[in-house]
Amino acid sequence: MQDGIDVIGLIAEVPAEGDTVPVSLDGWHVNVTPERLAVHPEWQTFRVMPRRMRRVWAGDDPLHPQMTVALRFADADEAAVWGLGPDLGGE
Repeated sequence: MQDGIDVIGLIAEVPAEGDTVPVSLDGWHVNVTPERLAVHPEWQTFRVMPRRMRRVWAGDDPLHPQMTVALRFADADEAAVWGLGPDLGGE
Protein backbone atom coordinates (compact mmCIF):
# COMPACT_ATOMS: atom_id res chain seq x y z
CA MET A 1 0.00 0.00 0.00
CA GLN A 2 1.27 3.42 -0.94
CA ASP A 3 0.46 6.48 1.19
CA GLY A 4 -3.15 7.41 0.47
CA ILE A 5 -3.66 4.54 -2.00
CA ASP A 6 -5.18 1.13 -1.22
CA VAL A 7 -5.21 -1.17 -4.25
CA ILE A 8 -7.93 -3.74 -3.59
CA GLY A 9 -7.98 -5.35 -7.03
CA LEU A 10 -10.77 -7.80 -7.74
CA ILE A 11 -13.76 -8.00 -5.42
CA ALA A 12 -15.94 -11.09 -5.10
CA GLU A 13 -19.06 -11.53 -3.04
CA VAL A 14 -21.55 -14.28 -2.28
CA PRO A 15 -24.71 -13.06 -4.06
CA ALA A 16 -27.41 -14.44 -1.77
CA GLU A 17 -27.84 -16.36 1.44
CA GLY A 18 -27.26 -20.03 0.86
CA ASP A 19 -25.20 -19.55 -2.29
CA THR A 20 -21.62 -20.71 -1.97
CA VAL A 21 -20.18 -19.59 -5.30
CA PRO A 22 -18.71 -16.08 -5.12
CA VAL A 23 -19.46 -13.69 -7.97
CA SER A 24 -16.80 -11.24 -9.14
CA LEU A 25 -17.85 -7.61 -9.26
CA ASP A 26 -16.90 -5.73 -12.42
CA GLY A 27 -13.63 -3.86 -12.52
CA TRP A 28 -10.40 -3.27 -10.67
CA HIS A 29 -10.96 -1.49 -7.36
CA VAL A 30 -8.75 1.08 -5.67
CA ASN A 31 -9.41 3.31 -2.66
CA VAL A 32 -7.68 6.65 -2.28
CA THR A 33 -7.90 9.50 0.19
CA PRO A 34 -9.51 12.81 -0.83
CA GLU A 35 -6.06 14.40 -0.51
CA ARG A 36 -4.54 11.91 -2.97
CA LEU A 37 -7.44 12.49 -5.39
CA ALA A 38 -6.83 16.25 -5.18
CA VAL A 39 -3.23 15.66 -6.33
CA HIS A 40 -4.49 13.41 -9.18
CA PRO A 41 -7.75 14.98 -10.43
CA GLU A 42 -7.46 12.85 -13.58
CA TRP A 43 -8.61 9.89 -11.46
CA GLN A 44 -11.98 11.61 -10.85
CA THR A 45 -13.30 9.91 -14.02
CA PHE A 46 -13.02 6.55 -12.25
CA ARG A 47 -14.75 7.59 -9.03
CA VAL A 48 -17.72 5.46 -7.99
CA MET A 49 -20.19 5.73 -5.13
CA PRO A 50 -21.01 2.23 -3.86
CA ARG A 51 -24.02 1.88 -1.55
CA ARG A 52 -21.78 0.29 1.07
CA MET A 53 -18.04 0.13 0.79
CA ARG A 54 -16.44 -3.21 1.58
CA ARG A 55 -13.12 -1.69 2.64
CA VAL A 56 -12.43 1.80 4.01
CA TRP A 57 -9.62 3.61 5.78
CA ALA A 58 -9.45 2.91 9.52
CA GLY A 59 -12.10 4.87 11.37
CA ASP A 60 -14.16 5.71 8.27
CA ASP A 61 -17.85 4.83 7.92
CA PRO A 62 -18.54 2.30 5.11
CA LEU A 63 -22.03 3.72 4.60
CA HIS A 64 -21.01 7.38 4.56
CA PRO A 65 -17.26 7.51 3.89
CA GLN A 66 -15.44 10.78 4.42
CA MET A 67 -11.81 9.61 4.25
CA THR A 68 -12.17 6.93 1.56
CA VAL A 69 -12.77 7.58 -2.15
CA ALA A 70 -13.62 4.53 -4.25
CA LEU A 71 -12.25 4.20 -7.78
CA ARG A 72 -13.15 1.49 -10.29
CA PHE A 73 -11.20 0.76 -13.47
CA ALA A 74 -12.24 -1.63 -16.24
CA ASP A 75 -9.39 -3.99 -15.35
CA ALA A 76 -5.89 -4.17 -13.89
CA ASP A 77 -4.32 -3.06 -17.17
CA GLU A 78 -6.34 0.16 -17.25
CA ALA A 79 -5.47 0.85 -13.60
CA ALA A 80 -1.77 0.26 -14.37
CA VAL A 81 -1.89 2.96 -17.06
CA TRP A 82 -2.84 5.39 -14.26
CA GLY A 83 -0.24 4.00 -11.83
CA LEU A 84 -2.74 1.99 -9.78
CA GLY A 85 -2.21 -1.56 -11.00
CA PRO A 86 -1.27 -4.82 -9.31
CA ASP A 87 2.32 -3.72 -8.69
CA LEU A 88 1.01 -1.49 -5.87
CA GLY A 89 -0.39 -4.44 -3.95
CA GLY A 90 -3.64 -5.58 -5.59
CA GLU A 91 -4.45 -9.19 -6.43
